[in-house]
Amino acid sequence: MRICSKFKFISRLINGFYLWLRRYSLSTRFFIVCISLCIVPLILATGIVFFTSYSRETDNYISFTQQNMVQTSNNLFNRLMNVRTDAIDFAYNSYIQDFTEAYGSENSSVGRVPVTEELVHSVVGRFNSTSDSAGLIILSPDGRPCYVYNNQNRFYMYFYEESKASIMENVDHSGNGYWHYATPEDYYLKSVDWHAPQTEEPVIYYALKMKRLIGDESVGYLIMTLRAGILTELFSNLEGDGASTVYLLDRDGNIIIHTGEEDAADGADWMEYLSSVNSSKIEVFHPKEMFDNTLIAMQMEETGWYVVNVIDGGVLSQIALNNSMDVITLLLIMIVLVPCVFFLLNRTMKRPLWRIVNVLNRVQQGDFSSRIQDQGCDEFAVIAQSIDTMSGKLETMIEQVKRSEKQRQESQIELLQMQINPHFITNTLNMVAWMADLQQQTKLSHILQSLSALLNRTLRSGRDFIPLSEELDYIRWYLDIQQYRGIASYRLNVSIDDSLLDCLLPPFTLEPLVENSVIHGTVAGRGFLNITIKGFRTKNIVELSVIDDGCGMDAGTVERLSNATETQTSRQHSVHGIGIANVQKRLQIYFGTEYGISYDSMPGCFTIATVRIPVRTDVSDETMDKGKGWENVPCDDR
Repeated sequence: MRICSKFKFISRLINGFYLWLRRYSLSTRFFIVCISLCIVPLILATGIVFFTSYSRETDNYISFTQQNMVQTSNNLFNRLMNVRTDAIDFAYNSYIQDFTEAYGSENSSVGRVPVTEELVHSVVGRFNSTSDSAGLIILSPDGRPCYVYNNQNRFYMYFYEESKASIMENVDHSGNGYWHYATPEDYYLKSVDWHAPQTEEPVIYYALKMKRLIGDESVGYLIMTLRAGILTELFSNLEGDGASTVYLLDRDGNIIIHTGEEDAADGADWMEYLSSVNSSKIEVFHPKEMFDNTLIAMQMEETGWYVVNVIDGGVLSQIALNNSMDVITLLLIMIVLVPCVFFLLNRTMKRPLWRIVNVLNRVQQGDFSSRIQDQGCDEFAVIAQSIDTMSGKLETMIEQVKRSEKQRQESQIELLQMQINPHFITNTLNMVAWMADLQQQTKLSHILQSLSALLNRTLRSGRDFIPLSEELDYIRWYLDIQQYRGIASYRLNVSIDDSLLDCLLPPFTLEPLVENSVIHGTVAGRGFLNITIKGFRTKNIVELSVIDDGCGMDAGTVERLSNATETQTSRQHSVHGIGIANVQKRLQIYFGTEYGISYDSMPGCFTIATVRIPVRTDVSDETMDKGKGWENVPCDDR
């Protein structure tokens, strides 16, 4: 059940999307499909390529940086250890201790104890750390500088009293050597000429207490300085291609030195991450407050300081973009080309579609002569050809309808012309009958009266249906006229129930059958012809039969008469222009092909013509309009 409900939900979703698309034009839908199926995947592919390259570049850069940090940290550690070793050697050198004690025993306030050149080279010059980047400061137990050595452009370094006191206190507190750094606020420089140059470079120093090998008596303090620039040079291999900045931080997060041009970072903000770093491994962090930057940190064993490498994600993004530029360029070209291709495809669909729509609009306005004339081979061409064919057929049908309408109008005009002032004919016949009656020409008067009544009823009849009683009147008038031909005596016998006299039927339905019996059924030399009209009802069907005892018909004649059309007969024997075929056609038009006339006959004995129609007693039941185009259908006689 759950699966079925899921399928129903998906089906409703698809139908909703389909209905939403149908609200827009075909070109708009085509553009949406272009964006959905091509542009969006290409944009996603471009993003995936870039971020994959960025991720790979970041991983490679971090791995490379970690390896270099290990090497750099070892080099830095070795450098500091050399300084520490030299400082310990100085501190426990007997010459230096004797020199310091000798200075401390003098009550002199001179800032620098003069030493000979030979003593300097024999005691200090033989150590590795005393290079252009290193310096030496020896303080007496009370903090007075006994000896200052710095071979950097003949500048000598001195600590301010407050900083000097802090160093001595920290050394006494640590008991062993003490690593720290001094900023330009902690020291100043003097030259030979007592000129103090400006400097902003921090100095790293290692300070320890000078003691005799025997006893705990303090001889003084020794401070071994190291210019920070030498450490910055060690970090140069970590800078790579400018994507990273290297920081050296103390235990409190204060930045000692860094390789960047500007110090925009605050090491204290990193302490929550650095507190989990130990000297055994390198840690990688991605601080949220640093956006896409990466923090790589390790702790130095001797000093407890942190070496931090901050990788700039923006620079890595540029590197990744440069590395993947070929693929991204290709994707961007595809993003530009795909809409162009879809635009061309849209035109190939839109142009024939608009031609079809324009022709349909003209057809809707009544111009059926418009043609699309699409010579293509696609589905639009098939539709266009079908529409052209349909338009041609509609045009032909409309022309036929127009011709039929014109013929109908002409027939109506002809009928109207025939019915112009019909009372003139009947009045004339009545006047002739009156004159014959004055001359006691009874037969002639009777013929003229019957003919006047028949013509009057015929010319004035404009109804589609008349009662059966009126149809019987037509038959009686016709037979009255035929009695005076002198060929035979016609005896009419009507056997119809009175309830059927109000049944409706088309005018001149039975009269042509009686006329056909008179003309073709009379036996020569016999002198009479009996005609019987019977009628009975079965449910909703009325069957009316015209029976004569004339010469009858053979089977071939019956078959020919049953299948006869109006074009195979003439109207020469019909006084009103309505023949057998006409009657059959009118009945089937009005009531359907299951109704009409059937025949039964035996040569020399009888002929029976039976009319089968549905029961109609109300004029409102008529289903056919007046003027069906059969007014002038020729007579069909045997």
